[in-house]
Amino acid sequence: MNTDTSEITDDSLAASLPRFRLFILGSGFSKPAGHPLGFELLKMVRARMREHFRAYDWDGPLEREISEWTALYPNREVALESVLAYSHRKHFLKLIGSDEYFEHGSRTITSARAIIQEILSKDVEASSKGLYERFCAALTPYDLVLTFNYDTVLEDTLDRLGIAYSLSPEWWLDDEKRGKPPHDQKAEFVDVLKLHGSIDWYDRRYYDESRAYSNSTGVDVPDKDPLFGANAWVPIEPLNRGAISGEYGQELLSRVFRVPNHRQHFPFRSGSFSEVPFLLPPAYDKILGHDPIRELWSNMHRTMDSFSAIIMIGYSMPSYDSYAYEALGKLILDYQDGGDKNYWRQPRTPLQIVTLAASDRDVLEGIPFLEPARTRIWRDGFSESAIDWMNWGD
Repeated sequence: MNTDTSEITDDSLAASLPRFRLFILGSGFSKPAGHPLGFELLKMVRARMREHFRAYDWDGPLEREISEWTALYPNREVALESVLAYSHRKHFLKLIGSDEYFEHGSRTITSARAIIQEILSKDVEASSKGLYERFCAALTPYDLVLTFNYDTVLEDTLDRLGIAYSLSPEWWLDDEKRGKPPHDQKAEFVDVLKLHGSIDWYDRRYYDESRAYSNSTGVDVPDKDPLFGANAWVPIEPLNRGAISGEYGQELLSRVFRVPNHRQHFPFRSGSFSEVPFLLPPAYDKILGHDPIRELWSNMHRTMDSFSAIIMIGYSMPSYDSYAYEALGKLILDYQDGGDKNYWRQPRTPLQIVTLAASDRDVLEGIPFLEPARTRIWRDGFSESAIDWMNWGD
């Protein structure tokens, strides 16, 4: 949004402009819905994977890779994030050749994705629906939500309330809106950018490559894919809204598709291994799998100077998300260094953090670049009271 500052000449005009707010969501946002926190999800994935493979007299690929990782790092305590990263790197570098036949990722990663989908596909607990409806009802089409959650708690609530949202940045996918100042824009959608993928997303690449391989070999393999096949029975929609090509010729989210109302169709296994959800595993080195949704990250800082509020809910910037720590860290540093007013001369609220941390000190030590004087902290988790406490920058 490169706009001549001379257009904003007085406070009355600034007051008339919409407020641009940024929300950063982590697993603590979905905790009241009955979903596990990050470390809890990892434990559940390990237990369910082991249970599944024991039916075949095997503890499964994750347990095997835990043993391999332990042999490589005998003096380190086992961390599942590190083991999954080890599995991710082996597959990315093709270290075990044809034994690793899943295009979606290693056998461990592929299994983990399916298990995460199963765990998080349950509906929101009825007692918490009002909480999420209240939060979503306060969002406007000028809000940007960055979420690291795989679940669909936010989207389900927006759908239930009939609030329009986009899973890609509305302004940079719409030629008519790109580059215009906010008082000339007519935003229609709350932008919800899922930076780690989602349990209802699927990458078309694997289907296209498998069909191309079958055609090249002359082998007539039945096309049974429920999402992308000639006789697909599961409805899908593209993530991108508007153009699929950017200003510099890049493809914008052209491979990833969503299954709307996915619970109505899940599970829909066809046995072709193509229905693996597109989500980045809870591991170090997630960035190795970011390519299909990299465009969601590449414009994150472009409207930084427009925000009048940044509110972080349930996201602790875990060490295994180091790339996110750096990306969000720069964003927050710029916000806190930007002064008391944003680009449009609107008041800029202190950074707000909703967390379950035991003390303010724990928060400030965990995110050491925060400026305490410009940071507000709520330590009782996401709740109705937390919504009352938040300053939305209106």
